[in-house]
Amino acid sequence: MMPLNLTFLAPHRARRILRLGLLLAGLGLLSGCGQLDLAVGPLLHNVLVSPDFITPNADGNQDVTEIHYSLRRTAQVSIYFDNEAGERHYFREARRRSAGDYSVFWGGAVDDVRVEETDYGPQEIVSWVLPDGVYTWTIEAMADNGHRETATGTITLQDGDTTVPELHNFAVVPQTFRPNQDGLADDSVSISYYLTKDVDKVSVYLVDPAQPAVRLPIAEYPGVAEPTERGYHRYRYDGGVDLNAEPPPDGTYTVIGEARDAAGNAVRVARTLTIEEGGKPRADIAQGEIDWQGEMNRSVSVPLGEKLCFSAVVTNEGTVPIRTTGPWPGQEYRFSQNYNTLAHTEDEKSWYQQHGTWRFGINYESTGLDFPFRWAVGRKEDLERRIIDGEEQWYLLPGHSGQVRGCILMDEAPPINTTLWWGGLIHEIVGVANNDVDRITVQVGTP
Repeated sequence: MMPLNLTFLAPHRARRILRLGLLLAGLGLLSGCGQLDLAVGPLLHNVLVSPDFITPNADGNQDVTEIHYSLRRTAQVSIYFDNEAGERHYFREARRRSAGDYSVFWGGAVDDVRVEETDYGPQEIVSWVLPDGVYTWTIEAMADNGHRETATGTITLQDGDTTVPELHNFAVVPQTFRPNQDGLADDSVSISYYLTKDVDKVSVYLVDPAQPAVRLPIAEYPGVAEPTERGYHRYRYDGGVDLNAEPPPDGTYTVIGEARDAAGNAVRVARTLTIEEGGKPRADIAQGEIDWQGEMNRSVSVPLGEKLCFSAVVTNEGTVPIRTTGPWPGQEYRFSQNYNTLAHTEDEKSWYQQHGTWRFGINYESTGLDFPFRWAVGRKEDLERRIIDGEEQWYLLPGHSGQVRGCILMDEAPPINTTLWWGGLIHEIVGVANNDVDRITVQVGTP
């Protein structure tokens, strides 16, 4: 804007306007462009805290007070309360606010985080209702140029709910787990605690320390107590593999539990959890083919008393090892047997289903047992041997293949209309990973 030209004014009028301009400038009422500055006056004004007596116990009767203030310029705002001993507790600390009117409700709770040691580990009290008493409240505003203004008063708290909820005995077991559906005890994690009072909200989630803003919620397992009710609570976490999802990448995470009651008391507990060999297991029968001995034109003829034999290759196409168990390739069944009745050649026990194990199976129509003939997905030399909890376990590693072969002795004639036979991969008590592989017709006749 061009400067004001006084050349053509009468001398006395020019002197009057000039004196007025100097006066306004001295009072800071002229901006750099010669216009009036509307942000004149106290930085902090129109302060009101009402009522000055509250009972913060979430009973719906005078639980909160309204804190109102206005700013004429941008400032850092703090709201705090001093008790009669001079101890200070912040409700807001150095929050940047633009010019304008502000109003917030306060129910006696402050966010002074403190850590308490318990018999079951540390817990953080992240928010808590101040004890009953008379407090001096202060609203403090500091402008960008360092100018500071405050307003103060008193407020009385009475009959407040100061009992902080606890997630008593918050436990994560095991602390290292492998979400790979191999059926062992470390396939999933149990999270449990005892909630000491009814609360308004409770949540349990997983956090990667490298990405603290990302929370992976964990759902509560149904129990006697509702999620927000006092009582025992339990969660089960499998990394998502049971829903056919990939679990979080291997690494060390933090399991966090939080509870907040209606009055504003809140607690947080944290435990570490390490994920190893996590991933959705995947395997396939190579090329989708089974080498049926004596097959011609998708058909095999087997005289009664002779054997139906086969060989196949199983490949681990996933990112995690898959667990398997016998009977081992080369095992011979009689048609009248199945994996439940087949005697183990070493300890004379049957090869019952084992949750999470993978086995190659042969099935036929009209059977009363799904895939009655089963074998390990590889020879021992194809697999890796591990000792887990004192027990011998065998794994087909990612990218590796196992050879499978076996025979079924036709010691009796199959039921009428039993002609179709096929192979498959069984992830026991989880599902059939591959079914209807390389179907053929098997004719069993007299020799």
